[in-house]
Amino acid sequence: MMKDTILRAGLLAATIFFSCNNPMQNKEERAAHDSANTPVKAPATDDSKSVQRDTTYGDYRITVIARGNGYMRDLLLAVGSKKDTTVADSITEKDVKGQLRSLMIADLDGNGKPELYCYMLSEGTGHYGRIYAFDLRSPIARISTNAIDTMQQAAYRGQDTFYINGKDLVRTFPAFKEGDPDALTATTKGIIIYSLAKDGDTLKLRQR
Repeated sequence: MMKDTILRAGLLAATIFFSCNNPMQNKEERAAHDSANTPVKAPATDDSKSVQRDTTYGDYRITVIARGNGYMRDLLLAVGSKKDTTVADSITEKDVKGQLRSLMIADLDGNGKPELYCYMLSEGTGHYGRIYAFDLRSPIARISTNAIDTMQQAAYRGQDTFYINGKDLVRTFPAFKEGDPDALTATTKGIIIYSLAKDGDTLKLRQR
């Protein structure tokens, strides 16, 4: 049953990926230079919330779909070549958290192959951020984001923003006074920088 579900999801991703016109087609050069390309898709009209982002980077064509509701959400990824639109690799991540806000593509470890960083924000007023990251080399593999998921600071109250700066992933958020959730500190902004490193056979984001 699980294999059938994943297979149907993969086929759906491939169908959507190759049947849609790529909205970033005219921005190919900027996509190769800029790590973030996030065209906006109209919101879903049913009870489940579905968000799609499409982008290109070099020879890659990428589609990411986040679908579901506040209790259960799937992240669907389809990656293919602009030169061969008949093939796509797809994977499904179960139980992802947050709404998909943007895609960031970069080569943080400098190996000549890009990674994909999906920036998610929780619903409600907290806007707690998460990153789901993937190494786009075949086969596609998850990148460990434990350093992001387990970050704890007394000044932290959510409202995350993530962006790529050179070879780093940067996280910023309003910094609040310890014990006072309504008062900002004198600096008002917290900044954490993450780099990408290999630990055995696993790629990991780690805090600098």
